[in-house]
Amino acid sequence: MAIRFLDPNEAAYVRERINNDPEFRIAGKFMSEDILIGVGDAQRVIKVREGVVTEIALNPSPLDKYSFFIKAPEKGWNLFLKPIPPPFYQGFFTAAMREDFQFGGDVEALFAYYWAVQRMLAVIRELQNE
Repeated sequence: MAIRFLDPNEAAYVRERINNDPEFRIAGKFMSEDILIGVGDAQRVIKVREGVVTEIALNPSPLDKYSFFIKAPEKGWNLFLKPIPPPFYQGFFTAAMREDFQFGGDVEALFAYYWAVQRMLAVIRELQNE
């Protein structure tokens, strides 16, 4: 299954959907972080400033900075993005503890904004299943 989040033509739509999500706006109100999302070899950096996704950088260079990352092979993301994910794929933390997801970087910032990140990924899941 192709992951819509990776499609360069979808970046503006993904950004708009996240920004218009009322739960994300509440959870991410004070968030200003750059998040690297890795799907196999593909990478995106979601730039959030004061709770607004300002950019989704496609194919960032190794010099592009980010605060923290969430990475998994495409197989893992396909399970995570199912309408009803199987056990351990409902959230990135449980997937990392038991399965093939990884997170790192400034983990303190990641957990400070856990609910905002979790909601952002839930919006991406909703988009994947439209």
